[in-house]
Amino acid sequence: MLARLCTIVLLALSSLRVNATSLTGMIITSEATSLPSVNLAAVDWVHPSNRSVLADTVGGAQNPTEENRRNYEEALKTDRELAEKEPETYLPKVAATLNELGIIDSAQNRLETARKEFEEALKIYHELAHKQPDIYLHYVAITLNNLGILEGAQNRLKEALKIYRELAKKDGETYLPYVAITINNLGIIDSSKNRVKEARTEYAEALKIYRDLAQKEPGTYLPYVPMMLNTLGFLDNAENWLGEARKEVSEALKIYRELAQKDPERYLAHVAVTLNNLGVFDKDQNHLKEARKEYEEALNIYPVLYNCSVVIPHSLG
Repeated sequence: MLARLCTIVLLALSSLRVNATSLTGMIITSEATSLPSVNLAAVDWVHPSNRSVLADTVGGAQNPTEENRRNYEEALKTDRELAEKEPETYLPKVAATLNELGIIDSAQNRLETARKEFEEALKIYHELAHKQPDIYLHYVAITLNNLGILEGAQNRLKEALKIYRELAKKDGETYLPYVAITINNLGIIDSSKNRVKEARTEYAEALKIYRDLAQKEPGTYLPYVPMMLNTLGFLDNAENWLGEARKEVSEALKIYRELAQKDPERYLAHVAVTLNNLGVFDKDQNHLKEARKEYEEALNIYPVLYNCSVVIPHSLG
């Protein structure tokens, strides 16, 4: 008899730091020059039937504190005062701090406040980019991305994507990761609005970019490949393209196994999540023998990694 199955949502791949932006695809302005290890959205998809502890998993230490918020507010007040005397030096700092506050407020569900902060940051960056496009167009796109995620607005994300595509023509190494994450964000919005054809096209393009990047820098970008494969697998499974879905998630599992051989502490949990996803797919197709095997292997991994809650697959328990 199958025992209990732990449920987990995995945040952040490889060297990416976990913070409030990880679930939303928002990009922190102050870290935007740190590519290739920029804060791109990186969440392995977990089948909806196994998401009972989502709120617990993404809470706690992942959420910004009120102390963080107060610190940024104090910094913003100081930067505004200094910007009145030295706008060239301090206006970029005002915009960056507004962006940080927008991310915090969006994470804490102060959506209207976050919107105003992002919009003010966007206005400042537009003005700065008019004078120095080589420096500030990138930050215009970052803020458009953040607003697009907050509002679920395709037009914001498409505008950001247009900027990133132009920047990537000149410097693909730096800006292609931003192209990929913005396309992925568009896919998330289209998927949520049941625009399946558009979402699949977007996810597939993001996957292709990550595959290309991983060819050159596997240590940085290979983890994004199985993340996108998992995403495509869920979309295809939901559309009853079962063969494609299983192929994609099986490839994701193969890559995670290889990564886990080198870094088990970081990637074994991804192996477990992907095994769980395959188990759900096989269970839905009444392939109970295969599903049991996948669930049991995942079960052997979870307790080693987490003290987590459990889900009992009813038809296999």
